[in-house]
Amino acid sequence: EDELGFRIFRRTSRGVEATERGISFISDAREFFAQYEMLLKKHTCSEKKYFSVSALYYAFARKAFVEIVNGFSGDGYDFAFREDKVSNVIADVALEKSGIGILYISESNRDEIARSLRSSALEFHHLTECNAFVYLHRKHPLSEKESISLEELSDYKFVTFDTDDVKSFFSDESIRRYSLDQAITVADRATELSLIKNLNGYTFLSGVFGEETNEDFVLVPLKDCGDGRKLTFELGYITKKGGRMEKIALSYISAVRRILHIAGLS
Repeated sequence: EDELGFRIFRRTSRGVEATERGISFISDAREFFAQYEMLLKKHTCSEKKYFSVSALYYAFARKAFVEIVNGFSGDGYDFAFREDKVSNVIADVALEKSGIGILYISESNRDEIARSLRSSALEFHHLTECNAFVYLHRKHPLSEKESISLEELSDYKFVTFDTDDVKSFFSDESIRRYSLDQAITVADRATELSLIKNLNGYTFLSGVFGEETNEDFVLVPLKDCGDGRKLTFELGYITKKGGRMEKIALSYISAVRRILHIAGLS
């Protein structure tokens, strides 16, 4: 505190709490220390190799990772696969916890993600484009429809991992109008599927599943909301800017492309 010239903690007779400026400092310090730990691991454990991927909750990303573990398990790698929301996927790659991050960019979050990538010296690589879908149990009253509007979903429970991701699909006006800010928030896929099934709930997905499917659930196209916003997404992966991808990372992206039936490798 003396070196910085400001107080990190406020000390009172009732205890100690971080100051407003201290909260910001602690957050930055945690990121700095995480980078320090990764630096030590990288340069003091030369006999050990690491490959880690951070991704949104995509079946194709998990499937491709399984292929890589099977193909490179004899090469002395430690493997890690993390599923999280967009902001944490970006943070993992920025802090070098993961060499690759799988995410999507929409009309709504494009500028925000671009700023985050620039500030973290990361770059986005395009894979494919996809559309917005409603994810329902096959016995849901709306599961047989060719497409579904937000009005038709108003009587059912919205279930999601992270309410921030809803902003990537819809405008603030649509979120308020259709009460999408009152979602049931869960921490894992199993809980989400259970609630969707037992509460006649639903969630929104970009429609990219690869070859792994669940026969108990269906994807139905989501109708445009009428606010002029296109419900399309650019799926891709992020890496350190200007960094050279190792063979195992290139193999992973090739596996993703094959699963999603995307030709070529940029």
